[in-house]
Amino acid sequence: MNFSISFSPGQALRLSDRSHWNNTTLLVLDGVVLVIASHFETPSAWLAAFAAVCLSGLAAWAGNTRRQRLIQDLPTSNIASAAQGYVELIGNIEQHDDDMLLARLSQTPCLWYRYQIEKKDSDGDWRVDEYGSSDQTFLLRDDTGTCVIDPAGAEITTGHKNVWVQGDYRYTEYLLLAEDTLYALGEFTTLSYDTSPQNAKQEISNLLAAWKADRTELLRRFDTNNDGELDMAEWEQARLAAEREIQVRLREQAAGAPLNLMRKPAIKRPYLLSNLGHDGLARRYRLWAWAHLAVFFAACGGLAYWTQHFGR
Repeated sequence: MNFSISFSPGQALRLSDRSHWNNTTLLVLDGVVLVIASHFETPSAWLAAFAAVCLSGLAAWAGNTRRQRLIQDLPTSNIASAAQGYVELIGNIEQHDDDMLLARLSQTPCLWYRYQIEKKDSDGDWRVDEYGSSDQTFLLRDDTGTCVIDPAGAEITTGHKNVWVQGDYRYTEYLLLAEDTLYALGEFTTLSYDTSPQNAKQEISNLLAAWKADRTELLRRFDTNNDGELDMAEWEQARLAAEREIQVRLREQAAGAPLNLMRKPAIKRPYLLSNLGHDGLARRYRLWAWAHLAVFFAACGGLAYWTQHFGR
């Protein structure tokens, strides 16, 4: 008997995307395992398949239950008074000033997107042709302050989903939009600006290097004798100008509001972002937990049956 299942590179990317807790994919894989067992039609194949589905169902139930309990048990913090570490925030999201992001497929103004392009093959099945997501940061704002949200590594759940078909291609797009109310659970940290002399010296060096890269502008500003070169006195004037600019910049940073940032925890804790709301997201994880628990018990029943059957 010849039997094989293959995944395209796009499908492999989709299945390995750690930014999305893909419960549907887990259920599909459970089905694939059982289909493979049915083709072998041997008790040992069924035993292995049901054992694998049992383990998958139990792990998925535990993962979804853990997320549900974290959402329900962790109190919501205000940005201004949030402790450093693992916290829950809720607020409206908005883009950085003059930093518009357009969705990859629809060109819709948004703050985050995930997309998938599928192509219909000769058998009429959809095959993933391209897949990706944005990694641009955005802001979360509550009544007490703002926090930069870094979406890298987050499990993002959104109610904004668009699907359309054109010819042999199917397009799917998920979005977070400006003014969405966002639930965020992750690592919160407040970054302080480095105003030490060592950092100031490095910043001056970086600025002078940037000026050197634009020689025309550098000569326009500091070549006072118009000979096309910077002599020692003119270069010293450039260095002093860079020092003044950096000192002003560092004073402004020190006087400004601290930079709050939420990102993926360094330790293995869920990083969750969603516009479904606190209760809506908890409900979703609870339903998925029940679904996987049902799969677990069904697989346990199948495993018990084939264990008894195989033992005859």
